[in-house]
Amino acid sequence: MSGPIILSYQGARPALAAGASLAAESAVIGRVRAGRGLTLRRLAVLRADGHDITLGDDCFFAERATCHIADKVFPSIVGARVSVGAYALVHACTVGEDCVIGEQAVVMDGAVVGDGAVIAAGALVPPGKTLDAGMVHAGSPARPLRPVSAEERLRLHAAIRAGNAIDPVAADDLPALESASLRPPGVGPLYPLGGARPILAERVYVAPGAVVAGNVVTARDVSIWFACVLRADGASITIGARSNVQDNSFVLTDAKRGPITIGADVTVGHNVRMGACLIEDRALIGMGSILGDGVVVEQGAMVGARALVEPATVVKAGWIWAGRPAREFRRVKPEEHDYFQRGKDVYVGYTHAYLAEIAA
Repeated sequence: MSGPIILSYQGARPALAAGASLAAESAVIGRVRAGRGLTLRRLAVLRADGHDITLGDDCFFAERATCHIADKVFPSIVGARVSVGAYALVHACTVGEDCVIGEQAVVMDGAVVGDGAVIAAGALVPPGKTLDAGMVHAGSPARPLRPVSAEERLRLHAAIRAGNAIDPVAADDLPALESASLRPPGVGPLYPLGGARPILAERVYVAPGAVVAGNVVTARDVSIWFACVLRADGASITIGARSNVQDNSFVLTDAKRGPITIGADVTVGHNVRMGACLIEDRALIGMGSILGDGVVVEQGAMVGARALVEPATVVKAGWIWAGRPAREFRRVKPEEHDYFQRGKDVYVGYTHAYLAEIAA
C-alpha cells in the first residue's frame, strides 16, 4: 500500500490542520478533527464513524495505536502534545494535554486522563475512571504510582516518538508492528494462502489495509476492520453471522495449532490477539485482551479488557473473566448482556454503512 487511508463516512471527511504526517497503511476515517502537526505511524487508526474524534496540536500515534469512539455515546477528545505508544488504545475518552500513553495501554469509555499524566505500558484505565494530572499511573486497573517531573515526561515523549520506548512506557511483548511478515503475496485485503482463499458471504465488510489470508470463511453481515490480520495457514478461521473483529486485532492460526471458530453475534474488540480458540455465540472479547490456543469462550460470556486468558481455559457461559491471568470475576448482568448486543447491532449498522460508501 503506497499511502495512508483517508475515508469519508456518511458525508463527513477528516479535517487535518497543516503539518500532518501520515504513514503508509495508517487510517483516518470520518469525523476526525486534528490540530497542527498530527503524526501517525504505520497501521495507526483514527476511526470517527459513530461520533467525533478531536485532537489538539502535535499529537502522535505510534505503530498500530488505535483511537475510536462509542457510537452516539462518547467522543474521543485528546489534548495537545499527547504521545500514544505502539499498540495502545484510546477509546471514547478524554485525554488532557501533554499526556504520555504507554505501549499496549487501554483507556476505556468515559475515562478522563488529567493533564501531564503518564499511563504505563499495558495499563488498563476502566470506564468512567478519572486519573490525576501529573502522575504516573500503572496496573489493571490503573492506579497512581508517583508524580512525574516535566523532565521525565519530556524523555518519555521523545522515547515513544523515536520508537525506542523506555520504562515505564515500554512493553516487552508487542505483536508484529507491520504487516509485511504476515501478508502473503498479492493484492489485498483478501489473499490466497496454502492453496485456500477467503470465502465471504453477502454483506461482509473488510476494511482497506486489513489482511485476510487463507482458509477464512464468513457468514453474512460480518465486519473485519482497519489494520486487522486474520491469517489461516493450514487451518480454518470461521466467523458466524453478524460478528465483528475490530481494528488492529490479530486472529492467527496454522495447521499445528488448529482451527479458530467465532460464532454468531460475537464482538472481538480492538487490539485483541487470539490463537486457536472457540468463541461461541453472543460472546464478547474485550479490548486489548489476549487469548491463548485452546481457549473456549462459551455462549454469552465476556472476556474483560486487557485480560490474559491462558491456553486451554474455558470461560463459562454467562460469566465475565478478567485479570492477568484471567479468572472468574462475576456473572454477566442482564443489562450488560443487552448492552453487548447493542454493540453488535451497531457494528452491523457500520457494516451496511461502509458498504454503502463503497457502492456510492
